[in-house]
Amino acid sequence: MKENILEAFRNLGFKLEEEEMGYCFTYEGLNLIYVYNEDDEEFLNIALPGIMPVEGGKASQTFVLQEKLNSTLKYVKAHMLGDRIWLFYERALIGQREKNAEGQPVGEEDLEAVISHMIIHLEGGYRFACKAMAEIEKTVADLYSGDDSADDTEETVAEEITDDGDNE
Repeated sequence: MKENILEAFRNLGFKLEEEEMGYCFTYEGLNLIYVYNEDDEEFLNIALPGIMPVEGGKASQTFVLQEKLNSTLKYVKAHMLGDRIWLFYERALIGQREKNAEGQPVGEEDLEAVISHMIIHLEGGYRFACKAMAEIEKTVADLYSGDDSADDTEETVAEEITDDGDNE
C-alpha cells in the first residue's frame, strides 16, 4: 500500500523527501508530512507540523485554540507535539488490489482523490487556525485593556472563544 500511496503523491505532482518523521512535501507554501505507519499500511496520516508555538505567556491561548479547532473542524485535528501545535488528518484506507484494463482501481478508493481531499482540508484547517488565533488574541487584548484585574482573564477567554456559537 505504501508504494501505491507514494505513487499517488507523485501522480499529483508532489516531490516527496524521506525524512525521520515520514515523507515531506510542499503545498501552496505549506510544508506537510505523509506519516507512514509500517504497523498499519491501511492507515493514511498527513500532518501539517508546527503551525503555532505554545509559548509560556500564551499557553492558555493555544489551549483554547486547540479546543476550538478540535470541536469545530471536521476531519482535521490539532495536537501538541513538543512546544508546537500540529494539524493531522488521519483515516483508514480500503486496499487497492485489483485494477481494470485501464489500470484504474476497481471498487476501491481513488488514492489521488483521497490525498487531495486531505491536503485541502489541512490547508483550510490552517487558515481557520490563523483566524481563530487572531480572534483569541484580540479578545485577550480587549479584556486586558478594559480591566486592570486580569485574574479571571484566562477563564473568560476560554468561555468567550469556545462558546461563540459560530461553528464553521
